[in-house]
Amino acid sequence: MNKVLIALFITISMIVDAQVSFTSWTNSYLQVNSYNGNSNPDSYTVTFAANGNLNMPYWKLSANLKQPILSTDGKYTIPGNKISFQPISSTGQAYPNPTPSLAQIGVPPNVFLQENAEVFLVPQSNAPLYNMPASPNGYYNLQIKFGITIMGGAYLGTYPTWTRFVAPVEFTAYDQYNNVIGKVNHTFDFHIADLTGTPPVTQEMSLKVNLNAANGLLEFKSMQDYNNGNSVVYPGGLQIKTNTNFQIKVKSLQSHLLSNIGNYSIPVSVVHLALQPLEQSNQGVFPITLSTVSQTLAKGNVSQTTTYNYDIKYFTLPQDEQLINAKPTEYSTTLQYEITPQ
Repeated sequence: MNKVLIALFITISMIVDAQVSFTSWTNSYLQVNSYNGNSNPDSYTVTFAANGNLNMPYWKLSANLKQPILSTDGKYTIPGNKISFQPISSTGQAYPNPTPSLAQIGVPPNVFLQENAEVFLVPQSNAPLYNMPASPNGYYNLQIKFGITIMGGAYLGTYPTWTRFVAPVEFTAYDQYNNVIGKVNHTFDFHIADLTGTPPVTQEMSLKVNLNAANGLLEFKSMQDYNNGNSVVYPGGLQIKTNTNFQIKVKSLQSHLLSNIGNYSIPVSVVHLALQPLEQSNQGVFPITLSTVSQTLAKGNVSQTTTYNYDIKYFTLPQDEQLINAKPTEYSTTLQYEITPQ
């Protein structure tokens, strides 16, 4: 059963780190000849390189669909969540230990693109970019290869034969403080040919964090915000579309909100989250306290294709002792939303 994943920052701080270079290249063309979709296992390759001593833990790699996936004539659109990336291999050069494997890094097996939001090919690496060479300026190189897949389904039959689509994607590498290591933009081409086979009856399920909520910000400006608790609501921030019973889950990819300067942190449990449905039928919602464990935010029962919209509310409790000694600066974590059948 396919899952649809979405990850986003609560806050973002961007400062260029010149120590590590970030480059990538693509084999970007993919032709679709069947209702089963198609895959290219050699679609995208990224390289991290440096000279000399290097120890960069908890780095991240994201992909951001910059515009809708439009046909070249502008008449048709492929939903972003029909396109996904899969890790294929990791290779490289380091000293004294070899570069990490995909399993050691913790690369998700399948990550779907999403309009208006970053998704993370590497949400937070479990293995650092690490090099302690025997000679000065010894070379470091980590190369990760990803495949790309366009999902199969009856939707492919809605496009005229030989319709060509373009997907502009921006890839960004971050360090543990969400400082930008580098950005690269690539364009992927999908060509719908004569389709063989029979259009399948498919389960439809999608999730989208709208642009107004892609970067959540919860600000404390006075002692009153601490005493009374603080909150922010993003109207219509989350939208799902499904034709089957569903559940929406969320988790933090880090155990702490990390500061953008120094080594300060706050447990993610200071932040609480609730969805507020704009349509009440056949749904239940469940406020949660953020943690690294995936928790259910909402459930619903449907028998035909239905679109649901939700306000997203982030809030803190009054006089939470975890906040009283926090240093005044910006803290952030990465959230991963997920919709699955129930």
